[in-house]
Amino acid sequence: MKHVRPLIWLTLVLLSGGSARGNATEVYSNAINPSSWRAETSVFSCEMVHSIPFYGEAVFRRRAGEASAFYLRAEASRFKPGEAQLVAYSPVWANQPQREELAVVGMKQGTRPLWLSHRLTERMLSRLNAGLEVGIEHEVWYHNTPAPARLSVSTIGFRDAYDEYLACLSSLIPRNYDQLKRTSLLFPGGISDGLPRDAETRLDHILELVKHDTKVKAFYIDGHTDSVGDRDENLELSKTRAELVYQYLIHRGVPEEWITLRWHGERYPVASNDTAAGRAKNRRVTVRLERADEMQKLELAAEKPAPAQTERGRAEL
Repeated sequence: MKHVRPLIWLTLVLLSGGSARGNATEVYSNAINPSSWRAETSVFSCEMVHSIPFYGEAVFRRRAGEASAFYLRAEASRFKPGEAQLVAYSPVWANQPQREELAVVGMKQGTRPLWLSHRLTERMLSRLNAGLEVGIEHEVWYHNTPAPARLSVSTIGFRDAYDEYLACLSSLIPRNYDQLKRTSLLFPGGISDGLPRDAETRLDHILELVKHDTKVKAFYIDGHTDSVGDRDENLELSKTRAELVYQYLIHRGVPEEWITLRWHGERYPVASNDTAAGRAKNRRVTVRLERADEMQKLELAAEKPAPAQTERGRAEL
């Protein structure tokens, strides 16, 4: 077994075009292993994960309601902080070698050293789909003298995972939990005869999330108004708006016992009532979601005695 690592290293060096001594480029690569790609798919997130020996994983991800992104998940810190080169190049078996400089990207030191934008992520995917490998070139931090290194994202096995990833994208729900866990529904001035269309759309997104995320078990609905008009009338108006949201959710199948309904009138503004823009933000109903695991954590936290009480209890025993 003691000869396994040197043989793997020699394979990586040969594939990288470097040498085994001197100022050779250190290469983190999966070499010719076809099982290095896997797709992880759901209605909440689509991921392609590329395993890289002695480094960790390279991940392409798109969450519901968000743009695609690429990031590195390192087992240990390898690269120095600073500017790295993002490149695309032909694999070693190609007849006509090709190299393309894609971008200069910021590298951090740590186990999450790189996070790339949607634009660069899609450029990387297009190059991989065209048969080019993608590399991140920078120096490692653990040598006394500057030591270049390359992390290589291979095309071997990419296509099958990419097909699964693309199929997953069409099944994503419109928004994710983080985007919807606190939603403000805005209302026009005056008495509300029904829900604004935009509010219905946002509630439909919440319902789509709840249909798939079975941990969501609590809805808190809070009605608010601006300060125009009589205070008592505003309190009643905030109740009317909150009840419109409540009825919409009930009619779409949300159990009544999951919902807590409250109304506050003009008491809790989020913006100044001195401007039209501020008043528009205050005419709102907020819908806050809670998952069952979050509720359990809150219950446990409420039940846990203070340290001083614990010590007193032990002393009395």
